[in-house]
Amino acid sequence: MKKIYYLLFLVLGLTSCIEDNGNYEYTTLKEAKISSLNDSYRFVLQQPVVLKPTVTTDIDAADLEYCWRIGNDTLSREKDLSYTFVNTLTSSNPLTFEVINKSNNVRYTKRMNATVVSPFQTGWLILGSVTDKPVLSFQSYEEGNTYFSDVYNTVNKEPLSGTPNCVKQLIYQDGVTGGYYSRVTAVCNNGKSVDLDGTSMLRQAYFDDQYRGEGSFSIDAISSERYSYDNALFVINNGKIYEKTVGNMGVTPEDGYFEYPLDGDSKGYKVCNYYGYGWNGDYYLTADILNKRYVYFSRSSLSTKVSPLIVDNTSIKTVDPDNLEGEPVWMGMDYKGEVLSVLKTSAGKYVLHKMSVTDAYGTVIFSGRYEFPDGAINESSCFVGHKVNPYLMISNGNKLMALNLEALDAGASALNDICTYEGPITAMHYSYDNNRSVNEFGVAIQTNASSSSLLIISTSLTDKGSVLKRYDNIAGKVVSIWRKIM
Repeated sequence: MKKIYYLLFLVLGLTSCIEDNGNYEYTTLKEAKISSLNDSYRFVLQQPVVLKPTVTTDIDAADLEYCWRIGNDTLSREKDLSYTFVNTLTSSNPLTFEVINKSNNVRYTKRMNATVVSPFQTGWLILGSVTDKPVLSFQSYEEGNTYFSDVYNTVNKEPLSGTPNCVKQLIYQDGVTGGYYSRVTAVCNNGKSVDLDGTSMLRQAYFDDQYRGEGSFSIDAISSERYSYDNALFVINNGKIYEKTVGNMGVTPEDGYFEYPLDGDSKGYKVCNYYGYGWNGDYYLTADILNKRYVYFSRSSLSTKVSPLIVDNTSIKTVDPDNLEGEPVWMGMDYKGEVLSVLKTSAGKYVLHKMSVTDAYGTVIFSGRYEFPDGAINESSCFVGHKVNPYLMISNGNKLMALNLEALDAGASALNDICTYEGPITAMHYSYDNNRSVNEFGVAIQTNASSSSLLIISTSLTDKGSVLKRYDNIAGKVVSIWRKIM
């Protein structure tokens, strides 16, 4: 035991003779302080963001790096942030600004709560022609009522192509979640018709590229109602009707595709570019210009074909659905869901047919025929059914008129002058959604050779088309408008 003690004393004696030569002089790290930034920000899509932080530090400028990021997505490596958001945020990650000392990789951080909102939720879609080229613009009802000229080109960095036809908002139901989502479609003949995200206006697909059949494919018309796993989205290509469903072919619209046209009867068919629908929207009615007749098909994607009408025997006898008296000019609906059809006869007369689908079997009743007075309608006339009262709104040059659909027997006196504007009416759209408190009537007029105006007019006929809101300096000629809702 004594030997152990001797060894311990020896070790302690040796270690006490070792000199401590350590350096205990510490160098103070240079700090960086970030200021001139808020704790939270609210940004708007497509509106440039500029943030200029103040960085106070003794660190050499050559040793400094900067980084702006949200999550793992880097926005910029410059000290001042200059950025334009193109999509809303899908995560709760903060906006982070970092000052990095390259010499030791020490980071000084400022975190900020950030939200990115869309100005495209509500407002008016405007499709027009500028120097013979299609242009899609948007008049927002949000964020200061900003007007986004040529919004498609701005967001997607490419122009539209072809000839502008129409713009519509589409609402689809996700095949997995069951939620409803907004899309926007701009139909351009002899060009690319585009399917856009309704929040960001980013292109999701070209409709023409979703065709898997033989031959060429160019959309001439498109339906605009909600579509989902059991209700198809229909388009017309060269007189044939094609359907695309979400549930059967994918959970989003771009996952679906077009391939085969709907079958017809032994006569075949070639339909016009207009639809009407009835019986709670379960049936579409259109005109078969190949056989000069009205036909119908079901909105259901489960089983549908283009078929001749089943006509109720109480229908008026002045309309022959199997021998149309003219070429289709327009089809749409009135406030009760009755289908309206305007045709031009070989003698140059314009006539209106009024019909409705009365049951779940597609039975149709023709309830009215009206011959317009000479000169009341021309090749440039626009039509839209009033959504609250029994009137068909009609334009003729600068003039807005209303046809009383419950007084068709009154002849010329059934057509009422409403208002005359300072330029010809080139497009009209009536938007009504009681659940969203939307009841708006939009009228586009051409004010001179190079610009147009969008007028939001009173929906009350007694107000004689008075202008409630006006948006001027819209480039070119407006071809189609649509009130976008969320």
